[in-house]
Amino acid sequence: MEGISISLSEGGHDREVSEVRVDGVIDTLTAGELEQVMDSLLRRERYKIVVDLAGVDYISSAGWGIFISHIKDVRDNGGDIKLVNMVADVHEIFELLEFDKILHVMKSVDEAVEIFTGRKSDIKKKRVIPTHPHD
Repeated sequence: MEGISISLSEGGHDREVSEVRVDGVIDTLTAGELEQVMDSLLRRERYKIVVDLAGVDYISSAGWGIFISHIKDVRDNGGDIKLVNMVADVHEIFELLEFDKILHVMKSVDEAVEIFTGRKSDIKKKRVIPTHPHD
């Protein structure tokens, strides 16, 4: 069974943009790890969030629920969650579920950071949060 790995980077003029890079599958077994990262960002008042899904082949309803459940708090605090680099299969389900009416999709991390800051991206790798496949 596949696991998930998540890395976290920060950028922008005042390091105000957080990039969450996810690789693997986001399903019932792995969604909790992504939720911990999102919860941590909100506790630290990090409300400009870019989620890079280039390495994600599948997102279950549990995974989509994480983004949906956090979007109100994020937007109430002047931020947003921007999803980038979705593979075709994931994007197709995203549109089928009509999440495109709730969440914003960008083509790249750079585009999302530029929308948040009005400047070109300068995201720097901050740390990797290792996770392990579930047995």
